[in-house]
Amino acid sequence: MDLQPAYVLHSRRFRESSLIVELITRDQGRMGVLARGALGGKGGRRALLQPFVPLLLDWRGRGELPALTACEAADRPRTLVGRALYCGLYVNELVLALCQRADPHSELFPAYVHCIDQLAGAGDDNRRLEPVLRRFELRLLDELGMGLQLTQDCEGQAIDPLRRYHYRFDAGPVPVHEGVDDSCHGETLLALARGEFTSDRQRREARQLLRRVIDRHLGGRRLRARELFIASTRKTS
Repeated sequence: MDLQPAYVLHSRRFRESSLIVELITRDQGRMGVLARGALGGKGGRRALLQPFVPLLLDWRGRGELPALTACEAADRPRTLVGRALYCGLYVNELVLALCQRADPHSELFPAYVHCIDQLAGAGDDNRRLEPVLRRFELRLLDELGMGLQLTQDCEGQAIDPLRRYHYRFDAGPVPVHEGVDDSCHGETLLALARGEFTSDRQRREARQLLRRVIDRHLGGRRLRARELFIASTRKTS
């Protein structure tokens, strides 16, 4: 039996004792399985089929929901607390919202695993959490063919860290004057490309840019985990 590495993104009850489980897997990308009887008995699959638990799974059947036939832990659960937990839930929601079932992306699963591991080690520190989220968002967009142009402007010129740019979805960064809405500094675009930020301004502008890009691809859908994260940040700011 060839068990597939996977993580649970979300699950919901199905009939009396079963679960429909949405997964991200190494080879199949995002997929759903039917876990028959997972709610029956004591512990067992129900305890394992939780977010942030590294799993090894097998399933049988065709169609949208093959039946889960084997389930075991691959490693200890990743412990996400405080804001890190909201971030992990946001990442799961984002994958569910933007990825289609049975559409493999070779680099997405390792990027997801790395993201969850880093969130688990970041605790409640926004300065450590936000770069992790930005790197995963960029990788996800790249995998889906929606990647951003961050080192050159719309005319192929190198980004000037001292200039401001408005990101146009059809062209890339467009140089603008100070005070233009939805613009950011060139140093923020370059920091995003590196995946590291050296100032609160870079973190704020990068967050605003990625939110605008992702919202466009969500098409009006709202992410509950993002709202919870924003609320938690406001309470402690």
